[in-house]
Amino acid sequence: MQVDLEERSIAEQLKFLATYRGYTLKTLSEEFNRRFGTKYVQQSFSCKINNHAISYDELKQFGELLGFKVKLELVDKGGDDNDRTG
Repeated sequence: MQVDLEERSIAEQLKFLATYRGYTLKTLSEEFNRRFGTKYVQQSFSCKINNHAISYDELKQFGELLGFKVKLELVDKGGDDNDRTG
């Protein structure tokens, strides 16, 4: 299955991938708590996702839980304008 989610918000992407993997937000929050030792209730978990209040570390944990790898990828714009290393 191929779905283009790039134009969707992180919240929409997470919800789609969770559903694709057979989770509801409730079961996802329960599994997230069990696996990572957090104590989110469904409502606060939902708010965190919908308000885009997810840290990069949490995003990586969501990916791990759902069987995906989250990574940052450098977009080559065809020049060194974005290279600030030297």
